[in-house]
Amino acid sequence: MAQKSREQILYINNLRTLLITLILMLHIAITYGASGSWYYYEHTGDVLSIVLLTLFNSVVQAFVLGFFFMISGYFTPGSFTRKGAKTYLKDRFVRLGIPLVIYFFVINPLILYALYVRSRGYSVHFLDFFGSGPLWFVQTLLIFCCGYTLWKLFFPGQAHEVKQPPKSRELLGFVLMLSLANFSARIWWPIGESFSNLQFGFFPGYISLFIVGIIAYNNKWFDTFSDSVGMRWLKISVPAILLFPVIGIMGGALEDITPFIGGIHWQSLFYATWEAFVGTGLIAGIFVVFRTKYNAQTQFTKNLSDNAYTVFIIHAPVIVAVSYAMRNVHIFPLLKFALVSFLAVSLCFSLSHFVVRRIPYSGRVL
Repeated sequence: MAQKSREQILYINNLRTLLITLILMLHIAITYGASGSWYYYEHTGDVLSIVLLTLFNSVVQAFVLGFFFMISGYFTPGSFTRKGAKTYLKDRFVRLGIPLVIYFFVINPLILYALYVRSRGYSVHFLDFFGSGPLWFVQTLLIFCCGYTLWKLFFPGQAHEVKQPPKSRELLGFVLMLSLANFSARIWWPIGESFSNLQFGFFPGYISLFIVGIIAYNNKWFDTFSDSVGMRWLKISVPAILLFPVIGIMGGALEDITPFIGGIHWQSLFYATWEAFVGTGLIAGIFVVFRTKYNAQTQFTKNLSDNAYTVFIIHAPVIVAVSYAMRNVHIFPLLKFALVSFLAVSLCFSLSHFVVRRIPYSGRVL
C-alpha cells in the first residue's frame, strides 16, 4: 500500500522540479531586466528584454508559488495525523527552521559581503547583512504550519464534509474572490512593499491555495479532479497571458508601473484579475498534464526531484556568483538570460547532489 502511494505521487515530485527551476529562472530574469527585488542587477535598458522578462516573471509569479503552497497544504493533514502536534511541529522547525536560520545568519551575509563589500567596495550597515532572502517562502510556510497546528488543537474533532472536486463554475468563483482579495490587499500593501521580506500583496493567493491543498487532501481532489476541466482552463489561460503586455502598454506600464502594483487604479484591478485567472488556469491545467503524462520517474528525474528543496535553499549565492562571473560577457540580454539560466540551474542541482546533500546529517533537514 505504501509503495502504491509513492507511485501515485511521482507526478508531484516531477512538478516540484519544474517549479523550482522556474523560481531560479525568475530570479535570473530580474538580473537581466525584469522588475523585482534581487541581489544583483545587470539591466541594459533594452525594451524588448524588459517586456519579455517581465512577462515571464509575471506568469511565473501568477502560479508557481501558489502552486507550491497548494502542494504543501495537501501534504499537511496527513503528516499532522501521523506524527501528532508535537512531533509534527518539531519536524517542521527542523526541516524549515534550520535552513531559514542558516540562510539568515550565514548565507545572506556572505552574499552581501562578497558582492557589495568585497567586490564593489560598498558600505553595508551591519543589520542589513541579515535577511531571509528567497527563503521568505520557507518562513511563510512555517507560519502556515503553526497556524494549521493551532487550528487542529482548538478544533480537533471537526468533521470534514466530503466535497466534490471543483468544476469550472467553482474555479471561476475562486478567481473572482481572489481577484478582489488581491486588489484590496494591494491598496494597503502594493507589490514590492514588504515586512520581514513578506509581500502581503500576494498573500491572499498563498493563504487560499494552502487551504485549497488541505481541502484537496481531505476530499481526495488530487485523484478525482477532472482532466477535462483542467485542460479547458489551460487552453483559455495560456492565450490570456498575452493580455498582460497589451493592457500593460495601454495602461502606461512602459512609463510608470506604479498604477499596476497597487492602490485604487483600474490597472491594479486588471493585474489582480489577470493574475488570479492565469494562475488558476495554469495550476489546474499543468496539474492535469503532469498527473496524466508524467507520473513516472527515471533515476535522473528522481535525482532532480530529490534535490529540489536543497536547490531552493542554495540557489541565491549560486545564481549571484554565476551572473557576476558572466558580467563581462556582452551579449543580448535575453540570450544571456538563457545562458546563465542553463549554467546556474545545472550548477545548483549538481552542487546539491554531489556536495550539499552528502554533508553528514544533512538528510535530517534536506
